[in-house]
Amino acid sequence: MLHISTIIHRERQKHGITQETLAAHCQVSKASVSKWEKGLSYPDITLLPKIAAYFNLTVDELLGYEQTLSKQAIQTLYIGYSKRFAHEPFADVYQDVLEEVRHGYRDAGLLLQMSVLMLNHFILTENGPAVLTTINTWLDRIRTLSEDVWVLRQANSLQAAVASMQGDPETTLRLLDGVIRPSIGDEALLATAYEQLGQTDEAMRALQVMMYQNLLQLVGAAPLYLRLSADDPTVSAETLRRTEGLIGLYDLEKLHPNVCLQFHAGTAQLAAIHGDRPQMYAYLSKFVRVCTKYLFPIDLHGDTYFNRLDSWLEELDLGTNALRSDRLVKQSLFEIFDAPFFAPYRDDEEMKDLLTELRFGLEGIQ
Repeated sequence: MLHISTIIHRERQKHGITQETLAAHCQVSKASVSKWEKGLSYPDITLLPKIAAYFNLTVDELLGYEQTLSKQAIQTLYIGYSKRFAHEPFADVYQDVLEEVRHGYRDAGLLLQMSVLMLNHFILTENGPAVLTTINTWLDRIRTLSEDVWVLRQANSLQAAVASMQGDPETTLRLLDGVIRPSIGDEALLATAYEQLGQTDEAMRALQVMMYQNLLQLVGAAPLYLRLSADDPTVSAETLRRTEGLIGLYDLEKLHPNVCLQFHAGTAQLAAIHGDRPQMYAYLSKFVRVCTKYLFPIDLHGDTYFNRLDSWLEELDLGTNALRSDRLVKQSLFEIFDAPFFAPYRDDEEMKDLLTELRFGLEGIQ
């Protein structure tokens, strides 16, 4: 949309510039500037760069051109760049991402998903700290562009994650308020409202989404809780028992293999650090089983119990697509075994057998 009349008036007022001054800068009459601001005429196209530079704007910003891409278009861009990162030099793809962002610098949705894209791929370069700084710039930009509470909340969470990766816990705490607030339980209220309207399917869908997300948070937090309670065998054993119970009860290795992989790998790493060889191999075996049996093809999905989940997953910004290409995911699975925690065990026959099983199981997966 063109808002040039409003923008020229707004910028002139903002900078305390008279119509005469702007007219002199553009070498036109004061009456011409007055007509621009009233929408009775428009500046000659050759004057646009001059006026834009005068107000420190781009020409697109001067024209009020708001380029926004559809969710589907952004998904397509994300998947395209994700595949390219698996096969092309990081620097080449990153330059194209930067160019994409330059063209869509007024599109909060694009900035948000390009931030997610780079957070999932910056480890491919030695210049990761510089990429994180760039991501932070994009997320700051979103705060000036969007009034959508959900978009702003996601941007804030991503900035907290960036700060954590940058080793800046104070900023992470500031962004997250450093306070754990009670859950309001909106999903249950939403389900009750749908029930009162006789919309049973929608009510059940709301509750399934709530239960699914709570399950993932419980299992996803378990590795960190195990690490923090490593000096208390009773708490560690109970955490393992309860988390294993959830995984089995809800068939999570099939429903959401990735969260189970994080749990299995994290538990194996802790066991390795503490020299608990039987537990380490028990969880590495589970890790390999999930990698080779359940992880591929990677997509988010429900199951026979969570049978109203698929439509909600499709509505997510990136749909049911994986955040990284299959090739990069497989590469990261092998890198788990290269972690320094496992170095003392690399010559074990059991460790070699597990790596062989993983390689054999993944090689046939395209």
